[in-house]
Amino acid sequence: MSFGCPRLLPLLFAVMLFMPFQGALAQIPNGPISTREEIALYAQMKALAQQLSVQEVTGYQQRRGEQRSGNGSTSTGGLRLFHSNQQLQWSGDLTSRFEGEISGLQLNRHVYSGPSCRGSQELGFFGGSSVARGDVLGAFPESGAFHAGRNTITSFYGGLYFSDYRHDLSYIDAMAKVSYVAADADSARGLGTRVTGPQLTLSAERGIALPLTEQINLEPQLQIIANYTNFAALQTDDDFLNTDPTPEVAFRTGLRAYPVDSRQEIYAFANYWYNLAGEDDLILRNGSRLKLERGARWGEIGGGMTLLNSSIASVFLNLSYRQSLDDQDWSGGGANLGFRWYW
Repeated sequence: MSFGCPRLLPLLFAVMLFMPFQGALAQIPNGPISTREEIALYAQMKALAQQLSVQEVTGYQQRRGEQRSGNGSTSTGGLRLFHSNQQLQWSGDLTSRFEGEISGLQLNRHVYSGPSCRGSQELGFFGGSSVARGDVLGAFPESGAFHAGRNTITSFYGGLYFSDYRHDLSYIDAMAKVSYVAADADSARGLGTRVTGPQLTLSAERGIALPLTEQINLEPQLQIIANYTNFAALQTDDDFLNTDPTPEVAFRTGLRAYPVDSRQEIYAFANYWYNLAGEDDLILRNGSRLKLERGARWGEIGGGMTLLNSSIASVFLNLSYRQSLDDQDWSGGGANLGFRWYW
């Protein structure tokens, strides 16, 4: 049976209204049937916007390159290009799966850089734009999966960063950004909806350099990313839907290994990511709610190197792959290509 068949949809709708089980379909209010398939698109918007923000922030080395070089120059700028393929899934009163890509561009510029009693410090601003786009699959309880359509989340953002580098190659990095986020849902049946809203993100990261041998350092890392997205209400074909504007928190613990005296600054890393458990609510017209679990755990492995390192510029590249460590079936691979220049 196809959920997109217009002749069968009214019959399906009538049957679901009288089914006794307490599933997500029973919670959907009476009214236009247009939200039946589209609900899978709307339900994941907030969670997908968070994942877009996590890719914008990510870890220090993925975002700004190797901290062992390139700091200490007052007039230093940078450009970062990133791209990843993502398979993401959220479960709850319904299942909503995203299969697509995340891409973006980010610029940064120091406004202060100088020595400190423990090493050096930097203060700067950054900004950019990124987009997540892909197909959405949905499934209600006791029903098969269906193609709901496509979601596109676009972000325009700006913020500040502060970095503190130590003589022993340890570091502290903090950043804050404000984004304007637009989510466009295009259903498989041709219905289009846009919702917009602000997003606030705070990140703090610590890396500690530990000598394993005279030539190799291990670097344990800890990072927390707090995110708050407040989308406006959706108004679609007389159906009113709203998202629950609760904050999301992601933790990252990582371990990086690198040779101390490598000119190419080669390194390998492994990360454990944990998206704090909680629920994203989609509030329907009659006040009922559809809940999606936002908690997720995934592992990430990768490596990077400096392709060019001169007195006026440097180029860095890093690659990564991630895989679910729970039953959400997340996977994906990505790359960051960065340029830094010094005056």
